[in-house]
Amino acid sequence: MELTEFMFNPDRFINENGTTLKKDLVERMIAFSLGKRSAGEGLARVELFLGLTATIQNYRILPREEDPIDVQPLSMIILQPKIQQFVKIEKV
Repeated sequence: MELTEFMFNPDRFINENGTTLKKDLVERMIAFSLGKRSAGEGLARVELFLGLTATIQNYRILPREEDPIDVQPLSMIILQPKIQQFVKIEKV
């Protein structure tokens, strides 16, 4: 496969000695979340917040009668809630 200037090639950032980075190239690189498209991430967060808020305001999320919710956390490095398989959603 032939490398072009638009393909990611990590070797171009390494000096000839193979152990250090070329500082001028590293400083010119723009991180993925920076630049003219960085506003998209904020917009996505707002949309997610609005969608979840609208769902919580307009629906009740309840356990089914035959499947009570187990609130005991899973014991891991960080306590995590158990996955609730079945819930009932009612329009408010």
